[in-house]
Amino acid sequence: MASRTLNAEVLPALEPLRLEGVARRRRARGFGSWARGALLLDGLMLLTAALISELTAARAGIVQTEPVWLGLYSVLVLGVLAHRGLYDWRLRLSVLDNVKRVVGATVLASMALLTLRILLPGDVDDLAPQALRLFAFSAVYLAAGRVAFDWTQLMARKHGELARPTLIVGAGRVGALTASRLLDHPELGLRPVGFVDKEPLDEELLPVPVLGASWDLEQVAAERQIDH
Repeated sequence: MASRTLNAEVLPALEPLRLEGVARRRRARGFGSWARGALLLDGLMLLTAALISELTAARAGIVQTEPVWLGLYSVLVLGVLAHRGLYDWRLRLSVLDNVKRVVGATVLASMALLTLRILLPGDVDDLAPQALRLFAFSAVYLAAGRVAFDWTQLMARKHGELARPTLIVGAGRVGALTASRLLDHPELGLRPVGFVDKEPLDEELLPVPVLGASWDLEQVAAERQIDH
């Protein structure tokens, strides 16, 4: 009896932590295909921006930038974007916020590269025009690519193609409302597959089935490939 009472009191507090641990292990296996696609698209946009900037530099009367600096700039931009979470899964997608992050990343990378080139010995001709052109082209191309990618991802979420299997702990009124809201808003990217609860509401009133009790959490998460 004491053991059952202890489980009833402790398990509800530990359930979110245990579920997050299972989900984290699943996500730690690597980027999702959508994240790899975003990284590849950003890299392609940076390459395109660098090529166009250099191919048109002579017409603008500007000395071309050495390839090593172009490569370093791309690495800096991608690093800042990753640090700011643009390759992480997010519940809500905001195209405007992502464009702001992209522009901010290109500004930081341009400033860092310009500072580094000034401090290091070497040719300093046309440093400012080179940096400005590279920033302008990369900001425009990256922003355009990000808008297209986010729109595609949002449409895929609405059609259920990028929905992540989600388990709801607690099949009470709040849990039932949560499941209903997630089903009504597929653009959030979370697809409820069921509940875990030892004393659920009438299952006929729930939008998704009860898959087990609280102590079945890890088993259900593993069997149903739960991400959240």
